[in-house]
Amino acid sequence: MRHLVNLKQIDCRKSSIADEAINNLPESLETINLTECTNISSFNIHHLVNLKEIDVSKSPITDTAIDSFPDSVEKIDFTQCKNMGNFNIRHLVHLKQIVCSQSRITNAAVNRFPKSLEIIHLSDCYNISTFDISHLVKLKKIFFYQTPIHDSSINTFPPSVDEISFCSSQTIRNFNISHLTNLKTMQVSYSSLTNTALNSFPK
Repeated sequence: MRHLVNLKQIDCRKSSIADEAINNLPESLETINLTECTNISSFNIHHLVNLKEIDVSKSPITDTAIDSFPDSVEKIDFTQCKNMGNFNIRHLVHLKQIVCSQSRITNAAVNRFPKSLEIIHLSDCYNISTFDISHLVKLKKIFFYQTPIHDSSINTFPPSVDEISFCSSQTIRNFNISHLTNLKTMQVSYSSLTNTALNSFPK
């Protein structure tokens, strides 16, 4: 398909597209949807220098493919991706939003998130608990329902954060977020907060 030099968007949801076809997508592409494409895993799209958004949710994509994403990408959806977890996207210096809910992402992968990120979804991610995102100085919103995150991880949230949601998270109790002076919204229903944590809420 490389001859389609003006193609901007392609939607391949629930199709039989395979790695070889993805490797030959035209560099003009800005948006790709590969949701529920079960024949993909280790493709290479480093040549897609204009790519802005990619959705590979519910696909068997691997760390190898993710590491090849071009640095132009601004939005990624990895929802329910079970074959990845320890990827490195530090080179994605324009990335603004990442959705990893119900995936097997690891602490190491989170630690390597690029500092450009503004929105992070980590709900139902059971392989993460202790990570450090203090370098994400542009982060605004973070969501991690039912994820076994530890207090020490919350303590590393950058002051830029204005919304936090950790409903049904039973592993957090005594964190300190007094430094989150821009915080406007917190969703903490069905969590196990203590008075110590509540007293640390910013004014």
